[in-house]
Amino acid sequence: MKKIRSLQIMVYIVFGALLLKGLIAGGLEGFKEGYGDVKNVSDGSFRQSEVMPAVFDGSVLTHNDEGKIKISDKYLLENVNITADLRVNTDKIAIPYVLTGLKWIFSLALFIIVIKVAVNTNRVIKQIADGTMFNRACIKVISNTGMLLLLFSLVDFAQQQLAYYQQSILTQGGLKVVNVSTFDFGSLIMAILVFIIAEAFKQGAKLKEEQALII
Repeated sequence: MKKIRSLQIMVYIVFGALLLKGLIAGGLEGFKEGYGDVKNVSDGSFRQSEVMPAVFDGSVLTHNDEGKIKISDKYLLENVNITADLRVNTDKIAIPYVLTGLKWIFSLALFIIVIKVAVNTNRVIKQIADGTMFNRACIKVISNTGMLLLLFSLVDFAQQQLAYYQQSILTQGGLKVVNVSTFDFGSLIMAILVFIIAEAFKQGAKLKEEQALII
């Protein structure tokens, strides 16, 4: 029983650390940006927003397509771009409230999903310890956990795409935002593995029922 309790505590520690990792990273980044706003923008003429990775199209400077620059008669530079960290004057360009609301909804959804996965994991551990893992209730919990992991990967990708779209509508004048969003294949693989485990438990439940009928 002590080993099972230790596993349950470990689950909450790991998932708690996962949440804290995101919260602490975001908090530190927000603190640095806020400190930079106070330090560098004391006259109030420019309200800084979050830093965005952006590319400045070289064609705006060279007045040629694809940013071509001729260097003597021997060389021609093409696809000239300038990469930089972009800040937006939020007094001049506002973020639509709908996008801000969706951003918070996605963040809350990810938080709830992580909590539910942790709770389901501990429920499965408890049923394994009680020897009742080959029943419909336990199998349903495992399947739900797989669905939650699948949903996590989809919501996480949707949130990243929303952030990219939000940054894209804030840029203009030869600026292009870099799309750094990536699909979380790790969560997808974990979901597939959990579905496999659920199927294995389902087969175990069938064998148990057959043995009970034979007896």
